[in-house]
Amino acid sequence: MADIFEEVEEGLRQDRAERLWKKYGIFAYIAAALLIGGVALYEFIDHRQSQSVEASAEQFETARDTLDDQDFQQAATAFETLSDSDARIAPVAANYLAEARLKGNADRTAAVAALEKAANTETPIGKLSLLKAAYLKSETMSRSELETYLGGLADEESQFGALALELVAAKAAEEEDYAYAREAFNDLRFLANVPQGVQQRARIALDTLPAAEPSEAADSDTASQAGGEDAETGTPAEAPDASQTDGDPT
Repeated sequence: MADIFEEVEEGLRQDRAERLWKKYGIFAYIAAALLIGGVALYEFIDHRQSQSVEASAEQFETARDTLDDQDFQQAATAFETLSDSDARIAPVAANYLAEARLKGNADRTAAVAALEKAANTETPIGKLSLLKAAYLKSETMSRSELETYLGGLADEESQFGALALELVAAKAAEEEDYAYAREAFNDLRFLANVPQGVQQRARIALDTLPAAEPSEAADSDTASQAGGEDAETGTPAEAPDASQTDGDPT
């Protein structure tokens, strides 16, 4: 008797499963189709992107070879096409386009326009492009205009920030704002992440700038002593000999 009930229950389960499959089975087919289609679409897009990257890389290498051969016009045309594209290599191509414009016909305006395509204050290549453009424009800009153009990059504690501050300090010296220039070059000697070359140039600049006014020198002495630096040399101040001080050396 138990076997009969089990057979009936099994028959009911099968009948219920059959009715559910007839009712909802189409959705399983759709889900499977979407899954397979999604995977296929991803593979297709990935393949196309790979092809696009390879094509852009080949175009870039060809353009660079053309630039090395000093065919500046053809190189500029190729780099301009790449720099206007949405390829990842576009910012780099913009920098090479600027080089082609400068070497080809010394067109600083066109070179700046090329660099500004990639310039920003967020990515390394963007900061480098902004710095290059600023160097090219610095001859016709005031210090305040230069600071505005750099968009606060000179305040950034990084190698790019150090280079930007050096450029601003040099412009201040050119405008004979020696107090500002001294302060900026002095900062470059001690700030973090300053390249060694920038530190060396800062020391040379400080040696060549006119002597500070008495009030400025006094302020500098106070700041240097507070920071444990010798005001004249910028080196750490030596501690007094214990034998020459009053009181018990122990």
